[in-house]
Amino acid sequence: MFVVKAVTTFEGYCAKGHPSLPLQRFCRICGGSIKERQVSCDAAYCSNCNSRVVPTWNYCPYCGQGR
Repeated sequence: MFVVKAVTTFEGYCAKGHPSLPLQRFCRICGGSIKERQVSCDAAYCSNCNSRVVPTWNYCPYCGQGR
């Protein structure tokens, strides 16, 4: 079984609103620098070993616990 927890992470964004890719330092459209902001989101964790998992998986790759 998986547990959903609220986590805080960082995401990059262009000040002019252009889409950015992960690990990008400059905007590929306008050449401006990519800034970071702190956002909160929901993440799935295994209820058995407390490891973060992708919610579309039907099992935990760390301990084998099924949904």
